Amino acid sequence: MKPHYDEAALYDYLDDPEGFADRAALETHLAACDKCRALLAELRSFEDALSSTALWDFADAVRRHREPPETIRSVADRLTIEDADADQYLTPILASPAAFRRANIGSMPEMRNAGVVRKLCTVSRDLREKQPMHALSLADAAVSIAEQLDAIYPRVLIDELRGASWLERANALRYLGRLPEAIDALDLAERAYEQTPVAAYSIAIVQYVRAAVLVELDRYDDARRLARNSARVFRQFGENDRWLHARMIEACVLFHQNQFSEALAVFHPLVDPAKDLDDVTTLARLYLNIASCHLELESFDDAHRHLALALSLYEALGLETEKIRTRWTLGTLHVRTGQVVEGINRLHDARRDFERLGATTDAALVTLDIVEALLATERRNEAADLCAGLVESFTHAGMTGNALTALAFLREAVTTGNATPVLVHHVRSYLKERTEDQPFLPPDRP
Repeated sequence: MKPHYDEAALYDYLDDPEGFADRAALETHLAACDKCRALLAELRSFEDALSSTALWDFADAVRRHREPPETIRSVADRLTIEDADADQYLTPILASPAAFRRANIGSMPEMRNAGVVRKLCTVSRDLREKQPMHALSLADAAVSIAEQLDAIYPRVLIDELRGASWLERANALRYLGRLPEAIDALDLAERAYEQTPVAAYSIAIVQYVRAAVLVELDRYDDARRLARNSARVFRQFGENDRWLHARMIEACVLFHQNQFSEALAVFHPLVDPAKDLDDVTTLARLYLNIASCHLELESFDDAHRHLALALSLYEALGLETEKIRTRWTLGTLHVRTGQVVEGINRLHDARRDFERLGATTDAALVTLDIVEALLATERRNEAADLCAGLVESFTHAGMTGNALTALAFLREAVTTGNATPVLVHHVRSYLKERTEDQPFLPPDRP
């Protein structure tokens, strides 16, 4: 079958079917390809929305409410109007990555209002686990608009919106595995929040997210300190759900410090509070973390049971990135219990799924797990075959310079028979912790 058509080609076809080159081939492909047919339907739906003038009605509504807040009963009334307008007119556009890119609302002066920023942040938050690349696009638009808000709003509101938009960008980057960029976004979120009346609470949220990122960067002492600080603030504000999440970060630090029994002792008591809060997403995360502890403690039956519980909840919730992470752990479990072929197959599936979402760093990390499993079982030829196309694959996926150098070094070591699990671990750590300008250095020889 012919490769899939991209949006540009399908838009050309929509604009002028009669004049589209090789129209017959495209229509034959559409008849057999669910993916391209669905994308065409999505693009046609958006074009219909534009032709209904809904977006332009929104722009007119914004213009009608450009008076300073003093002429409206209160800032709250103004926000109510803007929120309602943004929800009515923007929801169909924000739900579709193709429609959102096509609309290019960031270039429209009429979109530069608080209601649009709030809507973008809300939808980005809802999508960060299901469609992290789209969530990042929405957060970037929120940042751009928030940074251009003018003085018709109180300064404190502008600071709050800037903090919120940078925080959403950080969260989307976290789910994509782009951790150094997430840290930069958190710095800017904290700087904005420092100017607000509820700085202590907002900064506690930033500290919580920063702690989650620092765990992934192996900066465990800093992560645990920030998690404890944020948990204390959340408890003072009566935010039991956020307190629970911060406690989970503390337990994650213990896990990554190889204190698996201690981490399990923190995770387990949090299950009932999660159930009391009816927080299914957090419950799923707890099950996954508990499973990981059991895996390291070689309680494989308990690990499998909790992984099944986590995967069942993530499937019901439709949280794509977490489903992939759970299947990644299942693959690791199979490898650890001697079911190497099944485990490697599951890891390959997780790698492909991460690539599809644009989470190139996580895809690379899963690939390294596959290579490590192959090396540990003396299947060096298979490891070499896998590494042979590694650089090309991640170049195509958007991975850049220094990261590609690390992968190329590993590929060469595997090909020449010099790769070891220590080298794989070194490359994995570099990919997790690197910044754009940080060069890759081979590990010191023992």
